Amino acid sequence: MPHLVADAGLLDINGTLIGEVIGFIAMVLILARYVYPPIIRIATERETKIAAGVKAAEEAEKRLAEVQEQVARTLAEARDQGREVIGRAHRDATVEAEEVRAKARADAEALLQRAQAEISGERDRAIQELRAEVRDLVVEATSRLLGETIDRKAHQRLIDESLAKVADSSGTRAGRN
Repeated sequence: MPHLVADAGLLDINGTLIGEVIGFIAMVLILARYVYPPIIRIATERETKIAAGVKAAEEAEKRLAEVQEQVARTLAEARDQGREVIGRAHRDATVEAEEVRAKARADAEALLQRAQAEISGERDRAIQELRAEVRDLVVEATSRLLGETIDRKAHQRLIDESLAKVADSSGTRAGRN
């Protein structure tokens, strides 16, 4: 047997090699016909799914960026509206405070005018009472001086003249002061 082993070469064509080549070609044909198409189909489907997933992720990122932009705009608008509302409230409060001040001034002036009118009315009543007393005193003094009673018309005329003189003299004094 030592002789047979030495004669065999590395690439000797013999029946085993031909059987192996035929078996290999048969296996490649079987694999190409029945195994590779489902594997290629599954790989293509997976590649399509991965591409769709990547595309969906990119779209989601775009939508996220758009939503973040929209949220930022909405927040900016809300801040602007908040500032506007605060400014409007401040202006309204200022206007309302001014209206309250104006009403208080008007009330104070009305109260002052009423008080002045009351004072004027009281002064006029006091003057009327004083005139009545002066008239009575003048009548009494005149009756004592004349020693007789005078009639009502003469009495009234004398009182009016006396009061006119008193009024003229008090007006002249007030004008000098």
